[in-house]
Amino acid sequence: MLNRPPKPVSLTLNLAPMVDVMMCLIVFFLLAARIVDAEHRPIELPWAKSATTTGAIDGGARIVINVQHIDDDQASYIVTGWDGRDLTDMALDADQLGPLLIAKSREAAARNDEIRCVIRADREVAYRHIERVLQACGEARIGRIAFAANSGDQPGEQP
Repeated sequence: MLNRPPKPVSLTLNLAPMVDVMMCLIVFFLLAARIVDAEHRPIELPWAKSATTTGAIDGGARIVINVQHIDDDQASYIVTGWDGRDLTDMALDADQLGPLLIAKSREAAARNDEIRCVIRADREVAYRHIERVLQACGEARIGRIAFAANSGDQPGEQP
């Protein structure tokens, strides 16, 4: 008997899995870009000589509170958070801040997670407005709080 070579088999390249992976990567990078942009609102942060860099905080357990100056008696509280699918921005009054933080703290506790709060405030904001945020964090039992600030000496200021 003669040995015949095997019949040629036609090979095709299946691109469907590669397209699926590429779509997942595109969605991931779009979401990551939105999370990074959430902390870059137009706020003039105060300068702190003793400011240190903290480690990265994951998006699921973080709430960013932007306190913006309106006038001497008023401030705007913009809360940025992650609802599991999208970034949410809410402009709140000082009275609405406490119940929201309590609800977010309970959600995190149900997931056995610890919520972290980042406070970003204009340098012109009166301390009483920051104090309201700190009181709301205390009522919600949020203990991990970070203040966003520029590190080093303020430009133009002599030591």
